Amino acid sequence: LAKRLAAIRTGDEEPSPEAQRTALRDVIGHCLYGVDVNPMAVELCKVSLWMEALEPGKPLSFLDHRILCGNSLLGATPALLAAGVPDEAFQALEGDDKKVVAELKKQNRQQRKGQETLFAGTLPALDTTGLAKTLVDLDRLDDDSLTAIRAKEERYEGLSRSAEYRRAKLVADAWCAAFVCRKVPGVPAVTHDVFVRLSRDPESVPESLRTAIERLAAEYRFFHWHLAFPEVLITAGGGEVAVGDGPGWTGGFDVVVGNPPWERLKLQEQEFFAARRSPEIAQAQNAAARRRMIDQLREDDPALHAAFLEARRVAEGESHLVRNSGRYPLCGRGDVNTYAVFAETKRTLAGPRGRVGTIVPSGIATDDTTKQFFAEIMGSGALVSLFEFENEGLFLGAGQGHMVRFALTTLRGPVSDNATALFLFQGKDVNEIREEDRTFALTAEDLVLLNPNTRTCPIFRTRRDAEITKGIYRRVPVLIREGPPEENPWGISFLRMFDMTSDSHLFRTRADLEAHGWQLEGNVFVRGGERYLPLYEAKMISLF
Repeated sequence: LAKRLAAIRTGDEEPSPEAQRTALRDVIGHCLYGVDVNPMAVELCKVSLWMEALEPGKPLSFLDHRILCGNSLLGATPALLAAGVPDEAFQALEGDDKKVVAELKKQNRQQRKGQETLFAGTLPALDTTGLAKTLVDLDRLDDDSLTAIRAKEERYEGLSRSAEYRRAKLVADAWCAAFVCRKVPGVPAVTHDVFVRLSRDPESVPESLRTAIERLAAEYRFFHWHLAFPEVLITAGGGEVAVGDGPGWTGGFDVVVGNPPWERLKLQEQEFFAARRSPEIAQAQNAAARRRMIDQLREDDPALHAAFLEARRVAEGESHLVRNSGRYPLCGRGDVNTYAVFAETKRTLAGPRGRVGTIVPSGIATDDTTKQFFAEIMGSGALVSLFEFENEGLFLGAGQGHMVRFALTTLRGPVSDNATALFLFQGKDVNEIREEDRTFALTAEDLVLLNPNTRTCPIFRTRRDAEITKGIYRRVPVLIREGPPEENPWGISFLRMFDMTSDSHLFRTRADLEAHGWQLEGNVFVRGGERYLPLYEAKMISLF
């Protein structure tokens, strides 16, 4: 960007290093945005950009309004706020009273039904044009001197303290707090009625509740994109917000890039206790044994047990917001992994002509929990390309070597239906992208043909494999097509017998059985008239 800008300014295709350095400082100060949940990462990012943009005789650029700290996955959108507090917000988390939760859900349902009469027209249309104008004006200020930088800092601090911004943020935080606040007797909660009153007049709700909302916002680091960058994600009042049809803003970023974390949105008990030097719990034989040891902590180490329960509540709260808030209609399902909801977030942040480039596991195209997202980006023509590679020394810290497979995934803004996307699977070197037979094209119609139930992407090694398979599927009847109406020409039935986690209390190891007097006869352990049968996991059975 800097080189191109310098070339335009100077008229030279190869501008001088000085011209490029000046342009680089302007690009960093005017074009880049970033969000991270880790405060240290945010500060390191600023330092890195300052080092890149260092220009003799000029102060460091002002970046506080562009590089922000927050959880970019947890927050409200204008469309969600316009709909009020949903009944789905009321779900019992760790430490909640289930009776209180049920009563609050009932109250919320009644309050929402009464909205048309008692609270008609009381949800104000969100308008952030004033905030956007302030940030645009801030961007136009000179920053070539310390005095100018201080002026920018003061202008931005004034925006952060303004009544307009603080009210908008409190309302958005309150909506998120409705999902994660403690629901026990005697503690006020955010229901639809409270949310409406807060939207009209923050002073109309108790100060203790406003304080609790601010505390939760700090704990979960709620991040509302339309309030953080209102000059990019534009929300203008006066019109109806189409609830359920996108986030409720216009505009967006020209380029959204990232390598998001690949983590399950649930507390990993092994990691939690390993980090707290409790190896006996972290290395428990199975989930059932670990649960027994955790329960014993109530007596052996109450402080550690309390810390575990609090960590589990926060993890449950994050998962609850992602799965039930409505912000992630495509990826907020099943055993949610952060890479999937990051991909959906990036999709909503890109502008009409924008592009998204992200590094995610190849499961984005093949997993059951992401099938709706993949079907949407294929059906809308948003997917440009998906290039999967085995981890052959590219990401040294990823573990499991080549077993980790990641996909360079590129999305575009809205285009015509049934656009073609380019794929590559099982790559080992990025140069394979340029090999004609290693890449192949698929359309949404092809996915309906090959995977009519899931609409996920099949994996092909070469373009010829893809063409042969499509030819087979055009001639041979489907194995089973889920209804309605169901098609089952082969008379197939499915059965799931055991789950390796939830049924772990049923399983015994050889050493465990032998220690309790069981004898191995053939491949069955016997003791008197009882028997233990061998358990074969799916991973033990090869394709044929």
